[in-house]
Amino acid sequence: MVKKALGKPKKDWFKLKKYPHIGFPLKAKDRFVWIEDYIKNPENIAKHSFLPFIHKTSKVRKFRKKYSLETGILEYEMVGGKKHTRHKSVKPRELYYASHLDTLVLSYYSEKLSKKYEEFIQKYNLDEVVTAYRTVPINKSYPNSGNKSNIDFANDVFQIIEKYPSNSFVAIALDIKGFFDNLNHKILRDNWKMILDEPKLPPDHFNVFKNITRFSYIDIVDIFKAFQTKIFVQKKLSDNKFGTIKRKKVSRIKYLKNQNAIAFCTPKEFLNIKFQLIKKEIKKFGIPQGSAISSTLANIYMLEFDKAVNDYVTLIKGYYRRYSDDMVIICPLENKDAVSELFKTEIDKIKLEIQEAKTQIFHFIREDDKLACGQEFNSCINWNKNFIYLGFEYDGTTVRIKSASISNYYRKMKRNIRSAKNYASNRFSSNHDKIFKARILKRFSYKGSERRRKYLLNKKTNNFEISHHYIWGNFLAYTKKAAEKMIANKINQQTKKHWNKLNELLKK
Repeated sequence: MVKKALGKPKKDWFKLKKYPHIGFPLKAKDRFVWIEDYIKNPENIAKHSFLPFIHKTSKVRKFRKKYSLETGILEYEMVGGKKHTRHKSVKPRELYYASHLDTLVLSYYSEKLSKKYEEFIQKYNLDEVVTAYRTVPINKSYPNSGNKSNIDFANDVFQIIEKYPSNSFVAIALDIKGFFDNLNHKILRDNWKMILDEPKLPPDHFNVFKNITRFSYIDIVDIFKAFQTKIFVQKKLSDNKFGTIKRKKVSRIKYLKNQNAIAFCTPKEFLNIKFQLIKKEIKKFGIPQGSAISSTLANIYMLEFDKAVNDYVTLIKGYYRRYSDDMVIICPLENKDAVSELFKTEIDKIKLEIQEAKTQIFHFIREDDKLACGQEFNSCINWNKNFIYLGFEYDGTTVRIKSASISNYYRKMKRNIRSAKNYASNRFSSNHDKIFKARILKRFSYKGSERRRKYLLNKKTNNFEISHHYIWGNFLAYTKKAAEKMIANKINQQTKKHWNKLNELLKK
C-alpha cells in the first residue's frame, strides 16, 4: 500500500517554462540525466555562457483619483466637456526573461541565496517585517497550513492598526522610486558577499552576478521580426504529450501563445545574426526585473536598511513592514517626523530614492473605541480618505477591496463583452450572431470562481481528460478568499451586483 505524503510539497527551483526563447524548452526527464548535475557543479557555472535576456515592455493602464496636495480636495479632469474624477495614465514595466537553461541556473542560485538570507532574517528579527518574495507559513506551529499571500499580509497590518495601543497614531506609506532599475551594483555585491560570509564572491557566484548586472538583451520585437516566418511551434496533445515540432509563420507577436510557439530560433541560427540584435546594459546600477533571481537579490540588497529602520521603529513601539518596494510604518504621532527623517537618511545610504508623490501619511484617532482614518495633506487632514495597502482600503472600521480594482474588473467585463459582440456581428466570422456566453461567465461571474482541475483534449481519442493543472478561478475567487480572511469587511457587498451588471451588458 502506497501512502500519500502529507502537506504541500516544498517549492522547487526546477520549474520548466514554455515561453519562446533561443532554443527549445527543456524536458522534465532530463533533470536527473544531465541538467541537475550540470547546474549543481560550481565549476560549470563559473564558465557558463549566459544567453541574452529577451526584453519586452508591459504597459499597464491606470485610472486614479487625484487630490490636491495642499487641501486634499478631489481634482477633476475635463474630457470631452465632461468632468472625470479618475485620471488615466500608462505605466510601462520593463520585463526580461532568460533562456530556459539560464532560468534554471538563476532559480537554483536564488534558492541557495534565499536559504542564507533566511538565516539573517532570523538573526536581525526581520521575520515579520519582510513579506514579499518569501515563503511565510500562515501558522508557524503547523508548517502544512499553507503560506501567506498579500491578503494575509494586508490583514496583518490592519489588525496591528486595529489593536494599536494608542488613541492617536499614524501609518506612513512609502514607495521606492524605480526599485529594480536603481539597485547599486557595489552595494549588491557587498551584501551578496556578506550573505555568503565570503571575502569575495566565489567564481560561480561572480559569473551569476556579472550576468545579472552587466547583462545583454534582445527586444522581443527584433527577434520576432528576424524569425517571424519560421517560428517553432508544438501543440499539446494531452497533459504530458506533445505533437511534433514544426516551423510556421506567426503574423503578430500577440499570437505567439495562441499558436503554441516554443522557440524563435535555434542557438546556431542566433549566432549568425546575434550582433544585429544584441543590446548591452552597462551601468553601475539596476538589475533586470522578471528574472528568477531578481526578487531574492532585491531582498538581500535591502537587508541593512530593513534592520536599521526596524530597530528604530521597534524602539519607539511601532511596526515596520515591507512588501517589495511598498513600505509602511505604524508609530506614535509624536514620532512621525523622526521616522520620516530616518527613512531619508537610510535610503540615501543605499543609493535609492523615495517616491515623494506616493508618500502618504494617514492619521488614526480612537474615540469611544472607534477608529477614524484620514490622510494628511499640506494644510489639512482629509477625514474621508481611507488607508490603502496591498490592494485593500481600511477606514479604521471596515476593509474593502480597493475601489480602483473593482472598477478595473467591471471595465474589463464591459470591454470583453463588447469585443464578443463585435466579433459575433462580423458576417465573415465562423460563429456569426453567436456569443460564447459560457466563456464570459467563467471569466467574470461566480461560475468561474471555483478552483478546479483543468481538462485537456486528447487528440488521439478526441476526448477531454483530467490533467494535473489547475484553473485558479477569476477575480471573484480572489475577492471571495479575501472576504473569508479579512477582519470586519464588506468585500462581498462590493461584488454582489456583478451578476445583474453582467446580464444587463449581455442583453444590451
